[in-house]
Amino acid sequence: MKGANGALTLTRAKTLAGELQGLGVKPADITSIAVSHTHPDHIGNMELFPEAMLYVQKAEYEWPSESGAPRFNPKHPVTLLEGDRDVFGDGSVVIISTPGHTPGHQSLLVRLPKTGAVVLSGDAVHFKDNWDNRRVPSFNFNKEETLASMQRIADIMAREHAQLWINHDKPQTDGQKKPPEFYD
Repeated sequence: MKGANGALTLTRAKTLAGELQGLGVKPADITSIAVSHTHPDHIGNMELFPEAMLYVQKAEYEWPSESGAPRFNPKHPVTLLEGDRDVFGDGSVVIISTPGHTPGHQSLLVRLPKTGAVVLSGDAVHFKDNWDNRRVPSFNFNKEETLASMQRIADIMAREHAQLWINHDKPQTDGQKKPPEFYD
């Protein structure tokens, strides 16, 4: 849908705040957040969590927007990363540096007790076809870094016997559980 200024505006019937409320979670209960990258469809709800520690790659944090303005609220608490980060120190959630789509793109390796390992690719991979054929979208920041990050994800998947969840791949997303269902 186009907004008054001609910009593309997307809306969802369900909001993040509403989904959290349905789980009995208040935004203030969230103490840590990580975003894959700074495109609007990935950071649109950041300020629901103004006190949560933001984990982001330094390269992404310092990458100026088209207007030259910061991509994040400078008052937001932040931990700048330069590589991977084991979020809880137990290997259950690991931020994986996967630059290419943007300078500081990051993905997430989540190890679940029953489901097993899952790589949440963010936009390191856009669609299954990109993954299967190692195609890099023309709008990516750096083609070589994208391909290296895709290989890194493939290596992690092989080592961990992990599933790859591709954020924008609608057929895959349509087949995944939705709240109140969950993966454990």
